Amino acid sequence: MSEEEQVPGHIASDFYLWLWYRSESGRGHIDLDAEEGEGAIDFWVQERLAFRVQGEQKVSAVITGEHPSGSPEARAALTGGKVIRDLRLAMKREDREYQVTLKGPSVEISAAKLPGLVKSGDVAEILYERMYLYEELTWMISALFRRFSTLRSSDQWGRGVLPAMRIWVSGGDEAEGTAGDGY
Repeated sequence: MSEEEQVPGHIASDFYLWLWYRSESGRGHIDLDAEEGEGAIDFWVQERLAFRVQGEQKVSAVITGEHPSGSPEARAALTGGKVIRDLRLAMKREDREYQVTLKGPSVEISAAKLPGLVKSGDVAEILYERMYLYEELTWMISALFRRFSTLRSSDQWGRGVLPAMRIWVSGGDEAEGTAGDGY
């Protein structure tokens, strides 16, 4: 990906934080409309969060474990001015569950884990299923990013979402946001 095609670093960090906020506030669920492909996606932060100091690309803190997003260290990193650089995300659509690490300013896909394979069948059948599952994974990430970017570029971001996220980061009771599915 060329520099012109990369997502600005602060946008990727905002996207990762929004995903974390949505999953922790009990709303790691997004219903997609016909324009986005229909269906629903459930998602949650899993096993790994990496932070960086604003203005730098180098990772300065990594929190791993069973539920790193709920740890006091993760919140302390945010309140200390660090931003998210990498995020391990689990996603579910219908009965298929995926895991993926989203990395850096280009929202790079890394360490993807796809649902189980066809147990029997020829090599072509297995390959086509893997291709379908990978395509669905990238579609889900794109759908989440489209939802985020629509929200991020709206007035609702500054008036509702950002203040609610700040309260959530500081450990306040505003985990449920203020209104609407846009969060």
